[in-house]
Amino acid sequence: MGRFAEYFKSAIKQILNNGYRSLMTMLGIVVGIAAVIAVVALGNGMSSYVKNSLNDLAGNYGYISINTAKTSERLTNDDIENIREQLPNIKGISPNFESGGKITGRNGTFDCLVNGGAASFQYSLSNKIVSGQYFTDQQVGSEQRVCVMLLDDAKKIFGTEDAVGRSVEINIAGKSAEYTIIGLRDHMNEMYEFIMQGEEYFAQVEIPYTSMAADFDYNIEDYTKLLLFDDQSTLSESMKRAKDVIANAHNLRGDKALSSYSMADISDELNKILGVAQDFLLLVSVISLIVGGIGVMNIMLVSVTERTREIGIRKSIGASTGAIMTQFLAEAGILTLIGGLIGIVLGVIAAYFICGAIGFDLIITPGSVMGAAAFSVAIGIFFGLYPARKAAKMKPIDALRI
Repeated sequence: MGRFAEYFKSAIKQILNNGYRSLMTMLGIVVGIAAVIAVVALGNGMSSYVKNSLNDLAGNYGYISINTAKTSERLTNDDIENIREQLPNIKGISPNFESGGKITGRNGTFDCLVNGGAASFQYSLSNKIVSGQYFTDQQVGSEQRVCVMLLDDAKKIFGTEDAVGRSVEINIAGKSAEYTIIGLRDHMNEMYEFIMQGEEYFAQVEIPYTSMAADFDYNIEDYTKLLLFDDQSTLSESMKRAKDVIANAHNLRGDKALSSYSMADISDELNKILGVAQDFLLLVSVISLIVGGIGVMNIMLVSVTERTREIGIRKSIGASTGAIMTQFLAEAGILTLIGGLIGIVLGVIAAYFICGAIGFDLIITPGSVMGAAAFSVAIGIFFGLYPARKAAKMKPIDALRI
């Protein structure tokens, strides 16, 4: 332990004695480590932002659908009941019928997307009901002409967000019916507005699927698509189990006639895309670290040349090859460690301001900090190996002649 303390003191002494040169040598390591920390924090913040925005844009749901080109089988209400029985802890399950149409209110007629579903269809969007209520199972069962829409759409159609209790006329394929607004969802988030920027305006209306069938001639005895709603943490597993229930009931295993997809899958795919971008930026940062490591090697070679006589004296009085090599490796490692620590601090500060300016959460894990510190030391040891070996291999008689 005393020997390592001696190496440490010697390394610190050499760094302080060559302060300006040491500072310039550390600069590459400082910039590289700071870039690594900032990139990792930015990547983590971006992933969190996209994930949260995706959850705010749509509810946690997945859909299961049948490919009609590969089978004559169809989904039925019996499938829904079977899934409810075998997965009692899910939030809900609903058939999904949708169609483009027109909606007419006080301010005129607008294009709209009409979604027909069960009472659990309320989980299809993350926007909570902020006025009134969602339609109930009883209203679905009795085919009531009630609907739910967004506050944004109510403002557009009526000129006010106070629209609960008002009536709208919905027209699909030439058939019209009057519906009463019983609930309003909160405004859409910024990501939705960004996605829809430049698109033609259309309203979104949700009605009981039974009413949609009665008023617009939709067949609800069998269908090709249903939605399952669950918490994000259990959505993927619930989707898998629900798909198995349907596959067993309709003997659809192995023929690829049954497909499923969920918001969890979309989140995973986005994370993969963001991961590739983050890895690329990380690679650029690592290249700057390697350049800094080459600078460390150069300065250590200069140090070996300057201290040739010292090396010769130490070897002549009994210093082993390993001791000389360890001393120079310690100097390289400590030099890059100090640079790495400074880089970590600057990287955290840079990440704080960058994430704050963009609006991302600052997410810096202990693992990334420890990894950056360890990597900086590894860079120093790797690039200090050649100079240290050169110093250790010197013959005392040759070193003392210089």
